[in-house]
Amino acid sequence: MCSRSMRCEAVGRLLPALAAVVLAGCRLASVPESVPRPFSIGLEALDPAGGHVQGIAAAPDALYVAQQTRIAKLDWQGRVLKTRAVPRHTGDLCWHGGFLYTALAKDGKGFIQVYDSALNLVREKPLDRGIDGIAILDGILYLGMGAARGQPSAKPHRVNILGRFDACALDEIAPRAEFDYGHETKYGFQNITTDGRRLYGTFYAVEGAPQVVVFDKELRVVGTHRLEANQGLDALPPGLNGGRTRFIRATSLLGTDKKIAACAFDFWEPEEEPER
Repeated sequence: MCSRSMRCEAVGRLLPALAAVVLAGCRLASVPESVPRPFSIGLEALDPAGGHVQGIAAAPDALYVAQQTRIAKLDWQGRVLKTRAVPRHTGDLCWHGGFLYTALAKDGKGFIQVYDSALNLVREKPLDRGIDGIAILDGILYLGMGAARGQPSAKPHRVNILGRFDACALDEIAPRAEFDYGHETKYGFQNITTDGRRLYGTFYAVEGAPQVVVFDKELRVVGTHRLEANQGLDALPPGLNGGRTRFIRATSLLGTDKKIAACAFDFWEPEEEPER
């Protein structure tokens, strides 16, 4: 069994390596000073038993990071402001109107949980099926609700369920939609985010299919991007995005014991319209 000092030393070696991989894909020369720079976190923020990062939410003054069992609140330099234990399996999350909305799947059911900025649970909405992937656009909460009935979630399938809720009342406001962007996936939506105009969903795609789908408020597919971003993707808010559409992405790194050891955050700016 490794000692704590040995584990910390190992993580210390992993973080620079992970940061180097992330930075290799970044374009920093033209980024305004107001835009955050890539950074990494280790076990000071992460639960070793919590699995890989599930989702991230970008607020003007903080980044919220979810694992299955923990939410960490960070500043934009990666310093830990607060952590909180949460029920397993907490998944994606989003920031809206001063509150943090999370998607919890537990015992075959789902819960929309709402926290304040201090990570106090203030509301909860139970649902009849597991959920993951959550975003709010123009007062509507878009929620991934797993594979369509009759399709095994863990096996390749094309049709996933998307729910729509009133972001304030948390009441379901439209029939659940069958969402198919033309490619096979596993486990349904992983993350959903919005640039304020369109929505972006991420998936575990099959056989090289694009993992990011762009769609409008009427759930019409606009196109896709070939970006691996199923552990957390969120649009940067105004004031942090340099006046352009920029996203922050999470990438987890597992140690030799297969437990999470670190997570790096880099930034993606779509350079072209999505593939059609």
